[in-house]
Formats: sequence, C-alpha cells, structure tokens
Amino acid sequence: MRRFQITAIIVALLIFPIQASAQELPEGVTFDVIATYASDIPGVERVELQKFTLAPGAKLENFPVENVEFCSSTQGIIRVTDETTGETNIYAAGSRWQPKIGHKASVSNPGTELHVHWIYAFVLKK
Repeated sequence: MRRFQITAIIVALLIFPIQASAQELPEGVTFDVIATYASDIPGVERVELQKFTLAPGAKLENFPVENVEFCSSTQGIIRVTDETTGETNIYAAGSRWQPKIGHKASVSNPGTELHVHWIYAFVLKK
C-alpha cells in the first residue's frame, strides 16, 4: 500500500501543478516555486517543486530548514553547511541530498559557473 501511495504522489507531482510563485533573495541567489501540488499526506499541507540558483560567489547564510526536502543538483557546484552540526558537503551536478529538518543551513557557490538545483519540498502543516 505504501508503494502505491508514493507512486500516486509522484504521478500527481508530474501531472497536477496548481500554481507558481517567486520570492526575493540576495543578489546572485534565486528561488522560484515552479509548481505547488495539493497533498493528502498526513501532516503535509502541500508539495512544492522549487528551483534554486546561486551565481558564482553567491551565498545564503544561516537559514532554517523548515520542511522535508529532497534536493537534486543539475548544474555547477554548491557548498552546503549544516550550521547545527557543522558538517559541510560540496555537491556537483548529478548529486542528491536531503537537508535535516529543524537544522540551520548555509549555502554558497564556490565554482565559476551558475549552480542550479531542484527541490521537492513537503511543506508541513503548522
């Protein structure tokens, strides 16, 4: 049954986008909500497909990870620091990771080209 629910979620994510929006961030950083999907997952208000970019040298520091997120890098490199644990990782195109909910994080682009990654964010009910 669980496998069916996950498959149904993935199909819904691909077929039924509800809305898109953008959010203002520091220079060199962009974050766009590409699509928002309704959710019937207990405790999850909605699922968002998000696109996050960092220009070379750009950074975003000490922000809270408030939702369950699955990240996939498609271009460039990104340095991700879990400020709660002090752990730092560098991810290149093709990498996938999951930030820890409830932690603070910082990200930067130490490379020479634009970094792009996509996020499926399971936005929790408040």
